[in-house]
Amino acid sequence: MTTMHEEQRSAAPGPLALVQALVNTQYGQGRRAHVELTSPEQLRAWLVAHRLLADGTPVTQGDFRRVLQLREALRSLLRANNETGMLASPIEVFNRLASDAPLTVRLHPDGLSTLEPDIAGVDGAIARLVGMVFTAMTDGTWARLKACRNDRCQKAFYDTSKNRSGAWCSMARCGSRLKASAYRHRRTAHREG
Repeated sequence: MTTMHEEQRSAAPGPLALVQALVNTQYGQGRRAHVELTSPEQLRAWLVAHRLLADGTPVTQGDFRRVLQLREALRSLLRANNETGMLASPIEVFNRLASDAPLTVRLHPDGLSTLEPDIAGVDGAIARLVGMVFTAMTDGTWARLKACRNDRCQKAFYDTSKNRSGAWCSMARCGSRLKASAYRHRRTAHREG
């Protein structure tokens, strides 16, 4: 079970938390599965609740499919942040979706600049998420957003460890289980060997 302290510790800072929230709309397997988005209507409600889409904007089945593709491409990128290797296909999916989601640089009176969608609707929401990923890669926070190394979990978490060595969303839930399983496996192999 994840403690409240672990949940707070694993939350990404600023806008990167929205990327984490999208990835965490589905994780886990079996009875531990968590699934939030199962229809275009649920996606629309999620995007509106997270201020990525104006209320009343329609969401098509194609929009739904593209956002789920983005979510899984992001999960693969986060797995690579956890040193599990990167396949070319998630990069291709991310780049294809990003190419249909144009961004514009906006300067603000405070001297800061942001990347803003240059399109409305779900493509604008995708553009905003792509801009958040780019900004996080630029400011150095991206490498700390990871997917749990437990293949049966893959929940996104923000690694706050000093040496960036966090591997699991929760030591109590995933880390200790995998360590105990590895121990049992080594012990069985030692007895048989």
